[in-house]
Amino acid sequence: MRVKRYVVDSMSDALQQIRSDLGKDAIILNTKSVKTGGFLGMFRKKQIEVIAAVDPAETKEKPSVRKPFAEPAPKLPLVQTAPVPAAPLPSVTGNQAAAREPVHHEERFAETFKNTLSLQANKTIVPAAETGKPDGLAKELEEMKGMLWKLVMADGNTGQAPAAFSALRKQLVKQEVEEEIITSIFEKVLKQLPPEDIHSEQKVAAMVKEVLLGMINQSAPKSGSLRQETRFVHFVGPTGVGKTTTLAKLAADSVIGHRRKVGMLTSDTYRIAAVEQLKTYANILNLPLKVIYSVEDLAPSIERLSDCNLLFMDTAGRNYRIKEYVTEIEKLLASGLPSETFLVLSLTSKYSDMEAIVQSFENIQVDKVIFTKIDETRTYGAILNLVVNYKLALSYFTTGQNVPDDIEIATPDKIVSLLLGEYAQ
Repeated sequence: MRVKRYVVDSMSDALQQIRSDLGKDAIILNTKSVKTGGFLGMFRKKQIEVIAAVDPAETKEKPSVRKPFAEPAPKLPLVQTAPVPAAPLPSVTGNQAAAREPVHHEERFAETFKNTLSLQANKTIVPAAETGKPDGLAKELEEMKGMLWKLVMADGNTGQAPAAFSALRKQLVKQEVEEEIITSIFEKVLKQLPPEDIHSEQKVAAMVKEVLLGMINQSAPKSGSLRQETRFVHFVGPTGVGKTTTLAKLAADSVIGHRRKVGMLTSDTYRIAAVEQLKTYANILNLPLKVIYSVEDLAPSIERLSDCNLLFMDTAGRNYRIKEYVTEIEKLLASGLPSETFLVLSLTSKYSDMEAIVQSFENIQVDKVIFTKIDETRTYGAILNLVVNYKLALSYFTTGQNVPDDIEIATPDKIVSLLLGEYAQ
C-alpha cells in the first residue's frame, strides 16, 4: 500500500492531486485542519492535511506521471483472504468537495492491514543485504501500523479508530489515567496484537489487561502484604485518610489471624480524640498502648514493649508541605528494628494533592502504599498513575470502616479490574 500526505487549501485541490498521483482507486484515510507558515507564530495560514492511500495490486490504471521501474516487481503468492476493493474517490468539484465530510475507512484499512501481513508471512523474504533494496511489504506494514496508531490515539470523538480500541481508550480516560500512560499502553498493545484481532473487543480488552498487569508488576515488583520478618510498622500520611482505623485493622488481623503478640504506639497527640480512638481499639483487642509525646519518648516506649514481636505506630496527620513536620516524622521512624513504613492515601483526594504528598516524602523510605476509601469513589486511575510515575509498591485497599474487616491486599489483578470495569471480564 502506498500512503501519501497532502497539505492543501481545499478538499477539491486535494482530490485533484490524489487522482493525479495515486489514481481513481485511492482512498482517503484521514483529514484534519493544520496551520502552516507565518512568522514567530503569527500570520499562520489555515490549510487541510489529507492522508490518502492506494493498494497497487488493486489499481487498474497507473498514473501517467509515474515511470515504471526498470525491472518488474516479482509477483507475490496469493492469500486466502480476498482483497477488499478500494472505493473510488467521488467526482466532485468546487465548494461541494470542501463541504463534504471525509469518509471513514477504518474497516477497509484494517482488512488491508491484515492482507499485507498475510502477504508478508507467505512471501519468501530475501535479505536486504543480498538485494540492496528494502523489503517493500515490511515498509508497507510499518506505514499501516503508524496510521493505525494515529487513528487510535486521535480524539476519541472522531470515530475513526476501530471501535474496540475507542471503547477501551474512553474507559481509561474516564478513570483519569494520565494521557502519557494511555499512550504507552496502546503502543504496547499495537505491537503485540495480531492485525486480524483489531476489531475484536474481547481480544483487544484481553491484550490491554495483559499490558496493564505487566506495567504494574514492572513498576511495583515489591508489592504485597506485611512481611513476616517485620517488627515495627509505621503509618504516615495526611489528616483524615484513615490511618488509625487502618492500623487497627492490621493489628487485629495480626492478633486474630496470625497469633502474633502486638503492641501499639501513637505520636498523634495533636487531635483530641486520636489517642482515645486508639485506646478503644487497644482495649477491645487487649493490646498494650504507649503514647509518644516527643522523639525522646520513642526508645523507652519500645523498651517497655520488648515482649511484643510486632509493633504498630500511628503518626499525626500534619501539613506535609512544611518540611519541619516531615523531618519530625523521619526521626520517629528511626527505631533500629526491622521495619516497614506505610504511606496512607485516600482515593477521594485530588490526584495533584496525592502527588504533592508523595513528593514531600521523597527523603523518607516509604516501603508501601495503602489506598483507603476505595468504596467511596468510582475513579481509580490515580493508583496506576502513582505506581507508574513514582514506582510505589502497593500493599492494601480499605473498603469501609469495619474493624477488622473491610481491608484486602492490593493485587495487580484487582487494580486492573477496577480500571477496566466490564472490559476486565
